[in-house]
Amino acid sequence: METMMGYIEESAAQCRYNIEHASELVRPAVDRYTQKAYNRILIIASGSSYNGSCLAKYFVEKILKVRTEVVTSFTFNHYETIFDEQTFVFGAGQSGRSTNTNDALQKARDHGLTAIGLTGNVESVMKDHCDLCLNWGMGIEKIGFVTKGVVTLGLYYMLFAIEAGKAKGLLSPAEAESYYEQLRQACGTMDQTVEKAKVWYAANEEELTDLKRVQILGYGPNHAVALEGALKIAETTGHAATAYEMEEFLHGPSIETNADRTVIIVDSLGEPSERAIRMYESVHELTSRVYLITNRVIKDPKVLTIDHHLDEHFSVLFNVIPFQIISAMGRDKWVNPLDEARKRMNEFMGSKAPKTGNEIGL
Repeated sequence: METMMGYIEESAAQCRYNIEHASELVRPAVDRYTQKAYNRILIIASGSSYNGSCLAKYFVEKILKVRTEVVTSFTFNHYETIFDEQTFVFGAGQSGRSTNTNDALQKARDHGLTAIGLTGNVESVMKDHCDLCLNWGMGIEKIGFVTKGVVTLGLYYMLFAIEAGKAKGLLSPAEAESYYEQLRQACGTMDQTVEKAKVWYAANEEELTDLKRVQILGYGPNHAVALEGALKIAETTGHAATAYEMEEFLHGPSIETNADRTVIIVDSLGEPSERAIRMYESVHELTSRVYLITNRVIKDPKVLTIDHHLDEHFSVLFNVIPFQIISAMGRDKWVNPLDEARKRMNEFMGSKAPKTGNEIGL
């Protein structure tokens, strides 16, 4: 039987496979991207596909030196009014059945933009709404609270950026290989983080199964980790969870923080790391329920130390795992009494196209 934990544990192996087959995996998108000069990359997605896309936004921008934006499918459909043929569009949806994302891809196409669909099922209806429908290399994931799909999507964009960077002369072969080596190391860290996060969760299980209200802080690429962490915790445990860019937490959201609130801070090797540690220390003025994910060694059972020295852009691949562990464990302990009502609501809203029987995953 497939489980969330099983998919979490499979993620590193899938990422290793994708790295070793990077050229083949991303070549169709790279070939399209290198056909002309683009000045903008626009990624359209919803839910975890949105968050997975945000994981790689800053890396793509850094390597390809073009403005890279991630926008929700609904916003693009209803509010995007500027269409520049030098915009390269990705639309991502794991099942390929998101009506908003497919409509957005169609809208991009109708306005003359190159529209690439990314999915786990290239035979889904997505293929009818884009120029190319590509599998981002997630393997199979049959549980709706997706985990493996998130990290493999973020990785896909990173691989795309490296290969496109090489093709456009923005990266030397040696520079590209140095990034690939860091990504390989990140996969090893992913495996280690799964085991460390299980121990960390067990040491704090009483609090982490009684979350009430969660505030998650991240910065730079790891703000996307906070976004995905909040979504996963909310949808699997039923507890309210909100993500904040770390500094923005001080501009209002901290006012609601009290002894019942749980605050989780995601640190990385980015420039603001010292400030993240200062935040961890200062939030104790408001609540004792303060957790930190970092590469630093701090003597506190609520601190999860992930031993690495990798670029912060790659830390997202393993920093998201503790939230997946909280969610997988929490899902085992919580039954949503309104689950059937929620399904009826989503069906009424028409957020997904009907299944056609060819699904290999969601």
